[in-house]
Amino acid sequence: MLAALLVAAAAAHGQKVWTDAPAGATRPTSPPQSIAQLVKQAMPAVVGIVAVTARGEPQDPFHEFLERMYGAGGEREQPVRGIGTGFFIRSDGLVATNGHVVEGATEITVQVGEDERAVRGVLVGKDEATDLALVKVEGGPFPVLGLGDSEGVEVGEWVVAIGNPFGLSRSVTTGIVSYKGRRDVNPSGRPGYYDFIQTDAAINPGNSGGPLLDARGAVVGINAAVNPAGQGIGFAIPINMLKQIAPQLEKGHVVRSWMGMSIQDQMGPDLAEWFGVPGGKGAVITDVVDGGPAARAGLRPGDVVVSFEGDPVSESYRLRWLTANAGPGRTVTMGIWRERKLRAVAVALAEKPGEGAEQRPPRVAAARKDQEPFGLSVDEQPGLAGLRISSVDLRSAAYRAGLREGDVVLDVDGRPVRDRAGFSKAVADSGAVTRLYVKRNGRSIFFGLRREPAQTAEVRSP
Repeated sequence: MLAALLVAAAAAHGQKVWTDAPAGATRPTSPPQSIAQLVKQAMPAVVGIVAVTARGEPQDPFHEFLERMYGAGGEREQPVRGIGTGFFIRSDGLVATNGHVVEGATEITVQVGEDERAVRGVLVGKDEATDLALVKVEGGPFPVLGLGDSEGVEVGEWVVAIGNPFGLSRSVTTGIVSYKGRRDVNPSGRPGYYDFIQTDAAINPGNSGGPLLDARGAVVGINAAVNPAGQGIGFAIPINMLKQIAPQLEKGHVVRSWMGMSIQDQMGPDLAEWFGVPGGKGAVITDVVDGGPAARAGLRPGDVVVSFEGDPVSESYRLRWLTANAGPGRTVTMGIWRERKLRAVAVALAEKPGEGAEQRPPRVAAARKDQEPFGLSVDEQPGLAGLRISSVDLRSAAYRAGLREGDVVLDVDGRPVRDRAGFSKAVADSGAVTRLYVKRNGRSIFFGLRREPAQTAEVRSP
């Protein structure tokens, strides 16, 4: 598996940061014979974390509850105390936790052992993009938890969570893995890398940063978030994600690599048919930064990335994560599908610049009577490239595909369009699926539109 190779490569760059679970043991998929024994072995390595931040408006909806229990103070000038969890991954006192547990902390206290002895903690490194952090305490040796392989986790497998929900220290809950690869959840609302393990093991505020253990007692996830509107819907960060960035995180921060191109989230069957991609899987390049690594390698919008260093790329998230963690200065080889041919392209990666601002979704407009094929209207833009979509029929194929008012159509099936007549002709000359290349709020996107048989006959009639 590629994830395993990346983890091994990360460890090879420096001292191994974590302790692995014992090799050779098969992960049970049924409940362990003794959860009590598993917990007894794991509990000494789990710690409570109290992070004090400068006084401000608390973001935690349970903040008042925690203040009443732990006396953070009712005066507005008092500091805010956040309560979370962590666990030792190395016997010299290195603790893994969530980034949001220690975010903005001016003081970190780690509660160690059964007597919850308070020890001063020092933030070693924090990565906002993955919500992971490392904290160091002096002393030891400390008991550690072995890290397992989150890629091998199976839906339905039994798991155990340990943490400090609502400050109730050393609490244990059990459940199963409900889902893997949950990427449509973004607790922070910020750009990042999200690939959660979903579980019905109870996770509440204060559990953040604690371990999610498999039935062997190996850590497979770091508990991070909960859906407050549901029951039994919790999320954990896969432990392999920590393994990949831990060597850099121990040095203070994570430096990611960058290719200088944009890819869209989904390709869909219609676009896959238009591109003729074998298996219908890959990541479509929508834009290339002038002078960036991708541009220098000759990549261009409309190329479909189907492999990265010999491993298949089936979706955009996979390519983003592999690119980010390959390392600046490294040259990688990708398989590119272009004009129905497979090509190999070598790209020298650069260091990733800052993230761009989040884009607002465009407004949906009412339909107009002069709709073009697919149920959209376009207007010419004198002096500007492309045609602006002025309205989209809410019942149309264009709306269902995701096109919206304000989008700018740059080309149809690779043919640039500058006026309405050219747009209509390009659509009429198209096949069963028409590909539109669209610019939206500075971002480029491909759309595949399939006409109904009646529409095809009407457009192609003399």
